[in-house]
Amino acid sequence: MALFVTVTGICQTADEKAVYECFNKQAEVWNKGDIEAYVDLYTPGDSARMILKEKVLYGKDSILAFYKKYWPKERMGKLSFSKIEMEQIAPDYIFVTGIFTVVFNDGKRVSGRFSSLSKKVNGKWYIYTDHSG
Repeated sequence: MALFVTVTGICQTADEKAVYECFNKQAEVWNKGDIEAYVDLYTPGDSARMILKEKVLYGKDSILAFYKKYWPKERMGKLSFSKIEMEQIAPDYIFVTGIFTVVFNDGKRVSGRFSSLSKKVNGKWYIYTDHSG
């Protein structure tokens, strides 16, 4: 198991590479304005969760409704991730931290730290828990 691997596109294990690719895919579909594809990268069913300041959302339907309400396509901007670090804490779980940045069309930006737990389901890595602030 890797211990806090800083990811710059070169990963030490196949699992780390797959999780890193999931984050790349997140940015790609977000930047196309495809919020449904973005939420498809969360764990299937009701097990996914998103931790917000005031509450926790459970399940992809709740997460999708949140994004559609607060991040409509015209407001999504361009998403990027940096300083991603990973720790594989079990064969099917990788803890991920990093920085997200969204740059809006008017040049304004919002960024912050995130932590995420990725989970392998049927051989594919998904976002199981998402906490951004």
